Amino acid sequence: MLLISLNGLQVFKLLQILVLSGVKFIFAPLISIGYGFNYFQTVITTTIGGIFGFLFFYYLSRWIIQQYNRLCPIVFSYFTGNTIERAKQILNCSETKKKKAFSRRNRKIVSIRKKYGFVGIVLLTPVLLSIPIGAFLAQKYYSKRSNVLVYLSLSIILWSFVISSVFFLF
Repeated sequence: MLLISLNGLQVFKLLQILVLSGVKFIFAPLISIGYGFNYFQTVITTTIGGIFGFLFFYYLSRWIIQQYNRLCPIVFSYFTGNTIERAKQILNCSETKKKKAFSRRNRKIVSIRKKYGFVGIVLLTPVLLSIPIGAFLAQKYYSKRSNVLVYLSLSIILWSFVISSVFFLF
């Protein structure tokens, strides 16, 4: 169905849709329809591209966060003249972090994040946030959850059906 008699131009169009759905998911079904793909081809290509894009940016975000945590005190100490240990204390990167004092505003932010945060990221990543930003937020705040990849993949599949259906109906 999808791979039957693909010439060079069709492969290029398919790769464009896969990459676009991995970066800015909401526009990929529209481009796919414009290239002449049918409903199921659109759903399959945008789903595959979205999931691969999410996995790529999720693991890239992990690496970026690790490099930031490793290099930030070194760069900070270079520009400020402090020692690396002092830079870790200033940046609060040490193993013994200080307990934060919560104000009324901070408590409200934390309660909102706890109440809607993960669900909000799962629901809004494919359509509003974009795959790279959603993957970064999921990695930064919810990487310890074992089901992050499953829920975001299911969200991408669901939104692929919804967006493709809307574009095919109109």
